[in-house]
Amino acid sequence: MRSKVAQRILAETPEETKIFARLYADIVVRVNQLLKENKLSQKDLADKMDKRPSEINKWLTGEHNLTLRSLAKLHAELGEPIINVPQRKPIAISEGTTGYVTVYRNVSVNTTDVEYTNAWKKSKTNNKTPLANVS
Repeated sequence: MRSKVAQRILAETPEETKIFARLYADIVVRVNQLLKENKLSQKDLADKMDKRPSEINKWLTGEHNLTLRSLAKLHAELGEPIINVPQRKPIAISEGTTGYVTVYRNVSVNTTDVEYTNAWKKSKTNNKTPLANVS
């Protein structure tokens, strides 16, 4: 249980500050995952990006804000996206009715190849479908 002081501080914290902290933490975790997968140290990354190791350390400890350009450089050097912007794609649910699927990868998606339904059915196969939100 949180103390009354902690509850008061959280209640007074602006929503954008909470969102910023959550997003920044997600980015730091993602970069560290990619460093581990690629067997790279922060120093190796700094060398690849022509940055000082201290700057990379500041990014990953939250002492320095990441710019969109820095995120793009990280994406280029680590070979995978750091952040994903969801894209909504229209799909035909039934004749004359259109719904939307939210795609969480920045890639082109052809939604005509996949049949969507707005009713839940128990799957009889072990096939995995791509992750998406249908609304």
